[in-house]
Amino acid sequence: MPGYPLIGAHLSTTKGLAAMVHTAVEIGAACIQMFTASPQQWRDKLYAPADVEAFRAALAETGIGPVASHESYLINLASSDPALLEKSRAAFVQEIARCGVLGLPIVIVHWGSYKGSTLEEGLARLAESLNLLIPPAENAGVQIVLETTAGQGSYLGGEFSQFPRLFEMVTLQERLGVCLDTCHVYAAGYDLTTDEGYARTWAEFDHLIGLDRLRAMHLNDTEKLLASHADRHCNIGKGLLGADTFTRLLHDPRLRDVPKYLETPGGDEGYAADLALLRELAG
Repeated sequence: MPGYPLIGAHLSTTKGLAAMVHTAVEIGAACIQMFTASPQQWRDKLYAPADVEAFRAALAETGIGPVASHESYLINLASSDPALLEKSRAAFVQEIARCGVLGLPIVIVHWGSYKGSTLEEGLARLAESLNLLIPPAENAGVQIVLETTAGQGSYLGGEFSQFPRLFEMVTLQERLGVCLDTCHVYAAGYDLTTDEGYARTWAEFDHLIGLDRLRAMHLNDTEKLLASHADRHCNIGKGLLGADTFTRLLHDPRLRDVPKYLETPGGDEGYAADLALLRELAG
């Protein structure tokens, strides 16, 4: 359902690209997040021109969009393992190419893990990866968007303060966007559930990152406590964030034009229920 609120979901391509777009219409999604290839395999995926044409035609017909890509779970652009790092960079180049073919404007990226090294070394490797990847992404018309994380273990991206430290090492850092995941930031210690905590979180985000960098949001409730560093999504209003938090987000004029994607449980049926609730909360 195009128009505000600009909320959608991460949908499956199992039945085909065009079918995914029609699923979005059926469940009331205005925008889509997708994997362009299997998130659990290194194998590249090639799309038949007819499938790409049908996909683009379905988007034009329905008004669904923007469509965002989410990178593979296997990619680690901060890895201390040289072989994995090289493989991850090569896989990301393939990801960029697929996004270009499909016409997807952004690819949402996990920061990766610095396991086996220090945080600073991990940030430096991630910055080096981004310096290599931003130019081909730009050539393909794709923006790289860094997702906030729960900050579990050796994973980067759980603290807003890491963003400017990373940006300083990226030559074309102004080309990077950011995706805020509600479940992740709560798990990382940013409380969105009170007026004071909400205001403080966004003030810190704007100061350290910049609201102008916000290109997408993941709307997920959470099963885990504040600052637990545990990433456990649950359906909207069923977790510790609660419906009031999402009401606050949906009525925040600063976030009005930012596409918001669900990654909640329950498949298409779960998404349909969550999208209906979010539209109700948006008033």
